[in-house]
Amino acid sequence: MRRRHRTTVRLTGIRLREQGTHDSFCAYYSAAMLLCTLRPEFDDDFDAVHVSKDPLFSNLPRPRGKSLDRVVADWLTTGVQFGPLARSLDHACHGTTRFRAKRASCGARTLELLRENVDKGLPSVCGWESRELGNHTVLVVGYDDYVNSSSRWLRVLDPTRGQEVIEWGQLARVVTAPLDIIWCLRHDGVRPDRLTIERDTEGTLIRSRVERWMPASSEWQPLVSRQ
Repeated sequence: MRRRHRTTVRLTGIRLREQGTHDSFCAYYSAAMLLCTLRPEFDDDFDAVHVSKDPLFSNLPRPRGKSLDRVVADWLTTGVQFGPLARSLDHACHGTTRFRAKRASCGARTLELLRENVDKGLPSVCGWESRELGNHTVLVVGYDDYVNSSSRWLRVLDPTRGQEVIEWGQLARVVTAPLDIIWCLRHDGVRPDRLTIERDTEGTLIRSRVERWMPASSEWQPLVSRQ
């Protein structure tokens, strides 16, 4: 009997939104992927011709008297705080899907939060500051476990297509500030399908399964299984 060496858990069917080559909107595209994954009715709204129709820009908190165009320009030049970005996600959903932002150490508890959200079918936004990896934001959509290994890998959707996996220990060594996280606190609707794959030391498939979240019962239901 072949022994399991690596287990991959990944949320599937999430559309990658690519960042432009000269903008600093990686947090925007990551948050857009998160929103459209859980609330697909917003997908077409991100093609709006003006920022006033954009679900994130139009719901971003701003000081009285400050124009929306100015807020967008400030985001382009200096970035965005994750707290207001989470509130923008809340406002876009009118509170029916709830999000929370926090700054967190690159430690075991934060990794567990991200992995638990994947197990629940809920992607998370994760941003960091680093000299080696730059200041960047991605959407966490899965993870890998290796038997008898202390390495912990996250699978991500990167708006720049720069990376598909991140080794947590490496990230912890190079970040220069706490991580910025946005995750979903409450969601009663659709979630992406969850794919689980087990492979042996040669990379050969042992078994795989695809599960779909059933909002009515709040349970995963197997769709496809292969051994």
